[in-house]
Amino acid sequence: MIDRRTLIQSAPVAALAIGATANTAEATDLHAEWVAEQKTLFKSIFAPGAPDAELDDPRWVRCTELDKLISTTQAKTPAGAAAQLEFAMSEEANFDLTGGVAEDLDGQVLRNVLTTLKSLI
Repeated sequence: MIDRRTLIQSAPVAALAIGATANTAEATDLHAEWVAEQKTLFKSIFAPGAPDAELDDPRWVRCTELDKLISTTQAKTPAGAAAQLEFAMSEEANFDLTGGVAEDLDGQVLRNVLTTLKSLI
């Protein structure tokens, strides 16, 4: 499981805050592809009626690999950063990132950052 500090360190939120953006013609990210693959695997593992997946199940092993790639590979583009943040806030990630601040303000700041990143895509 990844904590909030690790997420913030791996996402280029600080660069966004100072107005830096990557040259999208040169930079590419695989984050969106990794997130899509992870979601597909996750749904197959936890499909209604599916047998419990063992830790050595190839789908589970790949999900774990994808979790690490998505979370620890620094994004170079707004699209990559948005994919990271969207993953971190998803049910598939199973992270408890929000709810610690009154009125869900921590959740709101993450949603605002995600909206800003998506507007740059």
